[in-house]
Amino acid sequence: MTATAIEPPAGADTTTGLDVTAQRAASVERVRAVGVDIGLWSVGGAAAPTLVVASSRRLADPLPVLETAVATLGRPVAKVALAHPAADAPDVAAEYVFAQVVERDGSQVLDLTPECGHSMLATATHLHASGRGPADGGPLRLLTHRSGVRRIISCDIHTLDVAGGEHAAGLGFPLDDPAAAFPLGREPIVLDSAGTKVTVTVVDSGNPYAFVDAAALGIGDGAGVLAAGDDVRAVLRDVRAQLAPRLGMGDSEVLPKPALLLRTDGGRLYARALSTDDWHPGLALTGLVAVATLVAGDIPGDADLAVRHSGGTSTVGLRAQADGSRHLTVSDRRVTRLAQLPLEVEHALRTG
Repeated sequence: MTATAIEPPAGADTTTGLDVTAQRAASVERVRAVGVDIGLWSVGGAAAPTLVVASSRRLADPLPVLETAVATLGRPVAKVALAHPAADAPDVAAEYVFAQVVERDGSQVLDLTPECGHSMLATATHLHASGRGPADGGPLRLLTHRSGVRRIISCDIHTLDVAGGEHAAGLGFPLDDPAAAFPLGREPIVLDSAGTKVTVTVVDSGNPYAFVDAAALGIGDGAGVLAAGDDVRAVLRDVRAQLAPRLGMGDSEVLPKPALLLRTDGGRLYARALSTDDWHPGLALTGLVAVATLVAGDIPGDADLAVRHSGGTSTVGLRAQADGSRHLTVSDRRVTRLAQLPLEVEHALRTG
């Protein structure tokens, strides 16, 4: 937030040679927001760092605090997350709210509709490093209410280097009810994109994903998926534009997240997805969750699914729980603190 310009008091001596800029700088006071701290965290495999805002009190409206944090950081940020006490879940460490920062008409806009698994890990690690994790050292639990769906995410955090802010983290995500995870049905739908027939399956788990069948586009091997260029990127963007209104997402520039997916005859999985309008450097954690949700119905027991993408290979575990439910697990992600800052607001004070 930029300080307002301050005019010299009426009658003030403006001939003393004192730098007016210095006078104005002296009249700006930086005030720390009590009970709020922020940290910038990098997570291995993420498209961008996450700015985490942690509040010791529940906020009725998180948006102004998130906007202030983004505006005062002093560097571009694409992802911002809030952790504050949950109203209806005393058994969790915090309620989690995520926003994607998108550029629109020359300004930054916060989109609260998507989810981000890497930002969940950044948020959980920030809380852990601040001493807000479980006293018994067990998994740190976050509550998320994206699109009105209540989920409790389990995060395992292990400190590797306190001074360097290095941690190892893993995520446990509940496998969604199959009836709700396929909002347009399990059977693929066919769209027309500039004269090309595109076969798509929509999976809403973690995030809504629109998986475009690579084979239907004539891409028959993993190398072709990983080398997909601007022509395929244009198809994915068009798929998102067509499906967003059908899924009640208006003209979202983020959702559903479009991805190219190939399932080979040998059972291998290859994926390449967009992060907003550009290729993701790897694959989002929610992308892993969505891929696993798509194929989980074909796997009756526990399994480790390897998904190959531009950043390498990621493994997501499919695990049965004692209550009969199934969870998706991702482990051993490196989380590093880039900066630890107070949330500060500039106030312009008249002097003289």
